[in-house]
Amino acid sequence: LAKDMRWYETHVMGTGPFVFVEHVRGSHWVGKKNPNYWDKGKPYLDGYRAVFIKDSAAQVAAVRGERAHIQFRGFSPAERDSLVQALGSKITVQESPWDCALLVAMNHERKPFDDKRVRRALTLALDRHQGSQALSKIAIVKEVAGVQVPGTPFATPPAELEKLAGYGRDIAKSRAEAKRLLKEAGVPDGFAFTFKNRGIPMPYEPVGVWLIDQWRQVGLNVKQEVIEAAKYYAELRGGNFDVAMDFQCGYIVEPDLDLYKFQSKDKSPANYSRYTDPALDELYEKQGKAVDAEERKKYIRELERRLVDEEAHYLYTLQWNRIIPHSSKVKGWTITPSHYLNNQLDTVWLTE
Repeated sequence: LAKDMRWYETHVMGTGPFVFVEHVRGSHWVGKKNPNYWDKGKPYLDGYRAVFIKDSAAQVAAVRGERAHIQFRGFSPAERDSLVQALGSKITVQESPWDCALLVAMNHERKPFDDKRVRRALTLALDRHQGSQALSKIAIVKEVAGVQVPGTPFATPPAELEKLAGYGRDIAKSRAEAKRLLKEAGVPDGFAFTFKNRGIPMPYEPVGVWLIDQWRQVGLNVKQEVIEAAKYYAELRGGNFDVAMDFQCGYIVEPDLDLYKFQSKDKSPANYSRYTDPALDELYEKQGKAVDAEERKKYIRELERRLVDEEAHYLYTLQWNRIIPHSSKVKGWTITPSHYLNNQLDTVWLTE
């Protein structure tokens, strides 16, 4: 590095299970077994070949045609079903809640979204349980969740989650309350606003359509504006929106990382709802410093309640669902809640 600060961009070094063989830009990457790997007996594979395929239909075709054993990010429900139908027992499907969720940012610097009654109405309008059943058939979303991945240590159990605004199962009651809050806040029936969505089909498009339909049922007239992905975050960062789709996606399930963005805007540049909330900031600090797991859980629950219920700073939709249909020849690989994890291939082996 003393001779060339950019050396690492074209050279590979490390102590991993495989050593670099070849990289052809836009085509493939090849690695071979590291004979000096520290974990004796591993890796089990002699090598691997990673191919770069951007188009999802081409990715599916590669797995269907057995030109690829696995794609590690995830496929849609329709793609999963087509592979199962085509390959039968030759395909194995693993699924897991994904450490990603689509959120709705409501700009606190614009009326009427500076009023928490309006924000609470937007979350109360959503039938998340029915939405889960319908959307999980067509999109990579599934479980009703709060601020932590379902099934993980700090996740709120379903029965407790249902006590939060917008999470109850009595949708008629929730929507009646939403209408009452809107009226109380002076929002007229048929009030119109624009919802800005990111121009990525999956899962932004189906979730966006669902949100607009849900809000329509409490008397809101919402127009969707789909923004090309490259320009999308400039809109959010600049506060150039009333209500917009946002997302939180982590590489490990860890509250410090998953909740960082929800701090006040002077602390978190990713707080696109643009609010200041010292009480929430204090809860974030407390949960991060708590040594006892039960104490930390208590602070996370309080933060969650303040974020999505009491102040309704942000609106959670549904947890993403990671779907990995792979060749049944692939053994020794287990899905995780993050597509960044467990890709080192040291425990993977293939059957004939």
